[in-house]
Amino acid sequence: MMPSYAPMCAHYPLSSLSNSLHFFLRCIPTHPHPPTHTHPHTPTQCLNSPQKNRKRETMGVDLTGISKKSRVIRHHTYSTNPYIKLLIKLYKFLAKRTSSGFNKIVYQRLIKSRSNRAPISLSRIAVVMKRKAVFTAKSKKAPIAVVVGDVLDDVRMARIPAMRVCALRFSKSARQSIVAAGGECLTFDQLAMVAPTGKNTYLLRGRKSGRESVRHFGASGVPGSHSKPHATNRGKETKRGRRTGQSYKRKAFRHV
Repeated sequence: MMPSYAPMCAHYPLSSLSNSLHFFLRCIPTHPHPPTHTHPHTPTQCLNSPQKNRKRETMGVDLTGISKKSRVIRHHTYSTNPYIKLLIKLYKFLAKRTSSGFNKIVYQRLIKSRSNRAPISLSRIAVVMKRKAVFTAKSKKAPIAVVVGDVLDDVRMARIPAMRVCALRFSKSARQSIVAAGGECLTFDQLAMVAPTGKNTYLLRGRKSGRESVRHFGASGVPGSHSKPHATNRGKETKRGRRTGQSYKRKAFRHV
């Protein structure tokens, strides 16, 4: 049975029967009842029209910085030291089982490479801990200085205050100086027994830019650069590079 709204196609004069049939088939909706929002004198639009389902064309977007190296986050260590591997296992367990942020930071620093576990001098620890002791009450114990790295001695310091220091490694002279001053040298497994959540501790780390190789970063000899040259003859390397208002300097060619 033909729907009641089908005769409205007769209002539109068409050239032939085939065209009228094609128009009629396009006007038939997919649902049994006609849409209520259409006007009685306008033809029903086909719901399955290809123009409806056509995707909107958009212009391409330039991805800037696609060649840059993505940020690398370490999830394991490349160290072959069995003691460091055991400490990583210990602090990974403590970071999961306790809600302390101290254990998470120690675990992340244990995974880092040696260049990111920079050493720190004993004088730097003494200055920071002396400043920290001013704000602590006399009845409380002084906090433990925690360094995920090496602790080295400083011969410029004649007197060192008594302090407790936890580190991965102590140099021989640094250990002697701490013990002679009445302090204590702790390892990280001892620290896990004394302060499993990191209570009454103070995290420190050395300066990463203190390495000798960092001084050579950049172009030495260029105006405004303070990088250290690799050459033994400093004059040769400081003369190279681009000058202001000139191209690259070259030696004049001389015929012998």
